[in-house]
Amino acid sequence: MPNKSLNKPQRILFIVNPIAGDIVKDDLKEKIETFSEKRNFAFEIQYTKGEKDNQLIAEAIRRFAPDKVVAVGGDGTSNLVAKILIKEKIIMGIIPMGSANGLARELNIPQTLSDALEVVAARKTRAIDTITINGTHLSLHLADIGINAQVIKRFERDSIRGFTGYAKHFIQELFAAKPFKFAVTLDQKKITQKAHMVVIANATKYGTGAVINPRGNISDGQFEIIFVRPYSMWHLFQMIIPFFTHKIHELDYIKSFSAQKVTIHNYGKKELQIDGELIGRLKEINVEINPQALEILIPERRSKYFFSSLTDET
Repeated sequence: MPNKSLNKPQRILFIVNPIAGDIVKDDLKEKIETFSEKRNFAFEIQYTKGEKDNQLIAEAIRRFAPDKVVAVGGDGTSNLVAKILIKEKIIMGIIPMGSANGLARELNIPQTLSDALEVVAARKTRAIDTITINGTHLSLHLADIGINAQVIKRFERDSIRGFTGYAKHFIQELFAAKPFKFAVTLDQKKITQKAHMVVIANATKYGTGAVINPRGNISDGQFEIIFVRPYSMWHLFQMIIPFFTHKIHELDYIKSFSAQKVTIHNYGKKELQIDGELIGRLKEINVEINPQALEILIPERRSKYFFSSLTDET
């Protein structure tokens, strides 16, 4: 006797951030409708509003009872949705429409809407680790203190968006940055270090493609703490190629440690960012891994979507 549940239409809830990445989304609803009707999917769209979004998403999940929930936006949108789905044990999809889309790039999720929707339609998933920071904040991708967080702060105040705006502020911050003292406690060992930046890395690379953690694995049950130690002007130029050739860890002024639980004392009270969102100046930062806590839809055939997204970008 056939299993009727196999013929039941998939129910997909799309959580759309209408302002993510300054990308026009006028035809997004129409494309989702066409996609869903073609495959006989039941769907609903919930737009974020910037206020009480956790409540809105939770209510939409209870009302619609989806099989999958898709974050349509950038890393901040994915983070917002993931916090709820971890508790609900629901599969998450990603349609990248942010400024950098770091998590999507980490998982080889295509940057084009049509290809990203194909990933949503499929059933292949990967269980990824998540990180809890100070008991309340969630990190899926990368968090850091220092240079990059300051760049994000500059970037948010600027009218120039996208990679051009980010690159401008990154270069300015590299030349202006001063090292600060940090102390990290891991595995009952205390490491005191002056650094321009301390990275809490669940993933390997930033959305720009710069690889900060070449040996990282988003599903291995641990994360890396990376110190970018004081550098000279010559080191600035030395960093560029290793960032994009997976060799940054080979530089003398980069130190990396793997851990499952860490406390960071931020003596200079430098800005902390998590998945592209500024959190504030925290003196003590407690970090803990949650092994394979979130299930995310990924491409079934990496090469097809990977090269398709490269073609779209160029």
